[in-house]
Amino acid sequence: MPPVYVYRGSDGELLIADGVTRATRAAKLCPGVPIPAELLGVRPYPIRHLPTVQEKLP
Repeated sequence: MPPVYVYRGSDGELLIADGVTRATRAAKLCPGVPIPAELLGVRPYPIRHLPTVQEKLP
């Protein structure tokens, strides 16, 4: 599986920039299993207030 591209917020949380569909499928089919991710950079603001993949699953 190609890596999911992410940014790290100032609060340490990760924001998916590319690969949301892959991350959602992985979370649905294999919950709790780590997937490859490539860090693109650090954002100067917190992103903890944004919804997570787990919260969006039915």
